[in-house]
Amino acid sequence: MAGHPEGDEARLRPATRSGSVRHGYGALIAAAVTGVVCVAALGLMASTAGAADALQLRVDDASPSKLFGGSGKQVGFEFEIDGRQTRDVTVEAVRSGGGVYRRWALEDVAPRERQQLAWNGKRQAGAVPNGEYFFRVRDERGHKADRGKSKGDRRFGVYDHRFPVRARHTYGDGVGAGRGHMGQDVFARCGAKLRAARGGRVQVVDRQASAAGNYLVIDGRGTRFDYVYMHLKKRPPLREGERVKTGERIGRVGRTGNASGCHLHFELWSEPGWFEGGRHMRSVTTKLHRWDRWS
Repeated sequence: MAGHPEGDEARLRPATRSGSVRHGYGALIAAAVTGVVCVAALGLMASTAGAADALQLRVDDASPSKLFGGSGKQVGFEFEIDGRQTRDVTVEAVRSGGGVYRRWALEDVAPRERQQLAWNGKRQAGAVPNGEYFFRVRDERGHKADRGKSKGDRRFGVYDHRFPVRARHTYGDGVGAGRGHMGQDVFARCGAKLRAARGGRVQVVDRQASAAGNYLVIDGRGTRFDYVYMHLKKRPPLREGERVKTGERIGRVGRTGNASGCHLHFELWSEPGWFEGGRHMRSVTTKLHRWDRWS
């Protein structure tokens, strides 16, 4: 999917300063988390004269962060410019190798006044492609922070799903492995935490002693799928109609019902939904492996 610039002309107001910010490379830019997502520090230097009149960027080493669709979290970004005069500045959310997906325009930014913005990982038209992103800063003369001169590599991932099993795991039977198997088994120790692969509305919380055991169905918000979790250790601590967010704990791995060994049996159903006219997706194994790689 090609990147398309997204405009956001809303003026961002300077934040209240919470202490002095100093750095030998220029004014500090701190990328922080609104929710809990991303922390980084970037140094931005204004020009002195002539050919040196370009933005320079330094990125402090830090662990990459990940933002999952439907989690309700945001990536926060704070920065200051150096120099003596105000200038118009544009901040862009850029996908590595894939174009600009959100843009914020700031007018008359004064030196050494902290600016703040937050991004939910979406463009105005909806979700962005999965991948790594970073924030880029430009001034009114087209100068931009040069990542080629960065000391570190501070990027963050934006992804639409999170792998549900939060423990060491192996893959078992997949779709069509006999007995009318309509999902993918993921084996893990009994009691391992389960997280919502995608947030949405809880559609079913029930128990079926002869097959599924304790199970849960979530209607994925902003998707065309229902997400089905079976053989949970205990009845999920959720109510039908309740909203959950991506990554929220929904239960623990178990072996209730007709289960051989502790595992999650996971199904993905197309619209209109689970046993409501939809069909189970044979691609569920491929999708789980993909979510596993980035989670």
